[in-house]
Amino acid sequence: MLNYQNFKIFFTFFLFWLGLQFGQLIEDTIAYFLVLSVGIIHGSNDLLILKRKAIKQKVYVLSILYYTLLIILCVVFFVLTPFVSLILFIVLSAYHFGEQHLEAKIKGPYFLALLLYIAYGTIIFSLIFLENLAGVDKIVNDLTGNFFTENVITVTLISSSTLTVLIMLYLYVNKCTKNINFVKELFYIVLLYLIFKSGSLMYGFAIYFVLWHSIPSIIDQTKYLSGEANKLNILKYLKSAGLIWLFSILGLVLTYILVDKSYFISVIFLVLFAVTLPHVWVMYKMKN
Repeated sequence: MLNYQNFKIFFTFFLFWLGLQFGQLIEDTIAYFLVLSVGIIHGSNDLLILKRKAIKQKVYVLSILYYTLLIILCVVFFVLTPFVSLILFIVLSAYHFGEQHLEAKIKGPYFLALLLYIAYGTIIFSLIFLENLAGVDKIVNDLTGNFFTENVITVTLISSSTLTVLIMLYLYVNKCTKNINFVKELFYIVLLYLIFKSGSLMYGFAIYFVLWHSIPSIIDQTKYLSGEANKLNILKYLKSAGLIWLFSILGLVLTYILVDKSYFISVIFLVLFAVTLPHVWVMYKMKN
């Protein structure tokens, strides 16, 4: 993991530099490639993890049914209340991002950890939204007919940052932090902010989503499934995820061909929202 940490920082700087050399077209091309490859793959082994987690076949079948039910509930909820669904999607994603980044660095009451994960992830989303407000508002308006104002995002950023600092201080004072360097964590936030500020909306999100979330998640999932995240086991992980990944890509291509282009983003968001909750649930079960 230490080797990947160094690679992550190096490649983040490299993509930061690359983004400064080229325009949005190149940035977005790189971003879509990263998201459609590694980004999708990191969630393609959920069923395999459920199978590994289940003690009996009956438990595995029930887990799949529960997983499917969560997807159906998300679709229904989005159709009924798209704006609330968007907020829920952001909160779930914020929790998921924060959990992946901080779970191995802290210990303590789960409720505090839950708040910390959401607060940290909200910082990431707030920085992305604040520096790409026009692009974000277009997507939000297309999906829900609403907007995010700059004041709301700024207040959210300040609130989530304050909450993160207070919880971190509490955990540090009570000796509930481990393997965490607060100076480095601040440096990471500044680095990500510079990327969000200088690059396009999709480019900034893709760099964080793939380098800072998806690949570390793949490493953790490989350790859970195979005991060690070496090259052979990661290749086995990618091979087992390949079929689901292929179906996902084919589904996106068919959606793009068959659906009116003005509704394409809405359909993509619906799919993302539908799979985020069950994926977060699977990761929670894996880590606990």
